[in-house]
Amino acid sequence: MFGHIMVPYDKSEYSKRALEFAMDLAKKYSSKISIVTYVPTHIDFSEEGLSYVETIKLLKQSATYSLGKLEPELQKLGIPYEIKVVEGVSVTETLVSYADMHKADVIVMGSRGLGGFKKLLLGSTASGVLQHSKCPVLIVK
Repeated sequence: MFGHIMVPYDKSEYSKRALEFAMDLAKKYSSKISIVTYVPTHIDFSEEGLSYVETIKLLKQSATYSLGKLEPELQKLGIPYEIKVVEGVSVTETLVSYADMHKADVIVMGSRGLGGFKKLLLGSTASGVLQHSKCPVLIVK
């Protein structure tokens, strides 16, 4: 039923809960998990400082480091996994495209991420993925 579970991950409490939920599903259904972190390729520089290339490099390094911290738990549970940092202009398009290209059976994601407004019931990224994904999307609060 769920051979491949994709989990968008941004270090927020919601994405951590979504990952825990996905790991439970993966154990029950002997599924593979793809944990995906998005890095924007379009950044508006209004102040002097780091160059665009340096900034993107630091964002990727930070994402890779954060994702690497998840590996021991996945290995301990014996869950097959893939960890990926993806780049794009639109977080929604990038995540939906990844799910399509890698044939995810379900996307398990948090209802809000790091950039969400607490007043919203559903964050803009979760809402966008929910609307545009071809596969089922499970939203975790």
